Order: sequence, then structure tokens, then C-alpha cells
Amino acid sequence: MPQKPISVLIADDSSEDRLFLNHAIEHFAAGLRVVGEVVNGSELVDYLSGKNEYADRSNFPFPDLLLMDLRMPEMDGFQVLEWLQKRSFPGLKVAVLADSSGTAYRSDAIEMGAHYFLSKLAGSEGMARTLKQLQQEIDRSN
Repeated sequence: MPQKPISVLIADDSSEDRLFLNHAIEHFAAGLRVVGEVVNGSELVDYLSGKNEYADRSNFPFPDLLLMDLRMPEMDGFQVLEWLQKRSFPGLKVAVLADSSGTAYRSDAIEMGAHYFLSKLAGSEGMARTLKQLQQEIDRSN
């Protein structure tokens, strides 16, 4: 019997990066399913909290995996990680995405609770491979 898809929330202010992530998931990581997208840290906090426009969990289900850019307006990825440290969301896995200038923050992000750190520079093949590995790792931990 196939496993239930891993629900994914994408948090990134770049529409191109969100499109790229959706494409990589759709074509290379069949076990992942995007359930929502937000464009800044404040929307992300509202989504995870089930507040404001995200209150209806039938339309905005709580994700198993958060793919979050480090650089977002209103609240950046580190501020969101700090916010997450003060809350309990059992089962939520957090993968931080960073461009070349953000890769220096890998250890900081992991220390603050990120489970995974992914480079946006991997290109479509590299990101597809990384998403497949991420899916397999989450499947094993479940």
C-alpha cells in the first residue's frame, strides 16, 4: 500500500523559486505534495498558526514539511526558526533554502532547529535529487 504523500508548505518571496520548487516536486518527488505557498515570514506564521485567512485547515492543511527561504520580507527565516523554537509542532520537518550568500548560515539554521539545509544553487537536477533524498529520509523517520 503506498504511503500517504508528505504535505509541503513552500515559503519563499521569489515567485520564480516557488515555481521551480513546485516543478521539481511535481516531476521528481512523487511522494511530496504542495499544500500551500506563502511569500513572507508573517504569512508563514499565520499559516502555521491557522490564523486569519489560513484558519480553515480543510483549505490550508498543516504541512509535514516546510521548505523555507532564509531571506524573506517581514520576518526572515531565522526569525521564523526563533518563533518555531517557542512552539510545539510535532512532526513538522523544516528545510531551509539558501542561495550562495546564505550557505554560510547552515550551522546557525541547524542549531536553531532546521532539520535540513538545501542550496538553491543546485540547479533543477540537483534540487530534484535533493528533494527525492529528503522524501526518502522523511519516509524512513515516519
